[in-house]
Amino acid sequence: MEIQTRRLKFSPEIDPEQVSPSAVDLKLGNHFTVLKKAPDGAATIIDPSQNPDIEIIASYFGVESEIAEGEKFQLHPGDCFLAYTQETIELPNYLAARIEGRSSLARLGLSIHQTAPTVHATFRGQLRLEISNVGPFVVELKPGIKFCQLILERLGTPSQSSLTSVWQDQHQPPQNH
Repeated sequence: MEIQTRRLKFSPEIDPEQVSPSAVDLKLGNHFTVLKKAPDGAATIIDPSQNPDIEIIASYFGVESEIAEGEKFQLHPGDCFLAYTQETIELPNYLAARIEGRSSLARLGLSIHQTAPTVHATFRGQLRLEISNVGPFVVELKPGIKFCQLILERLGTPSQSSLTSVWQDQHQPPQNH
């Protein structure tokens, strides 16, 4: 109902098969940032109590990749990377959501969203996922696959203010062509 009335917005529009009774499946985007491992015998130490700019750290210690349509990306055991959903979402002031992984990928050892699954009411933008391969297999990922679930939660009282967050209106970098 919320999707049909456009109070809950997705761009591009989602297909009906992405909607289940309690969740909306979101697809994997094509922009990845793989966080580099320290060389053997070395350590990279980050102190979160110093309020570091996480985006600067991710860009400094990450390797960014844009995967062309039809191509695949390999995630090796122990790898951690950041990726965006293909869809941009916009939540009304009376809906919050949680972003969760899909069980089929979890059974391969993929953790789709590490922590902080809350998507606050009035959020708009692409969701950025923190993904780890804790399994024993190299997993090939293809942009556009159903990758995670958005589980909607109606608030008891609508939010009286809009979300103010550094993550509001986040989007993957423009595509290089």
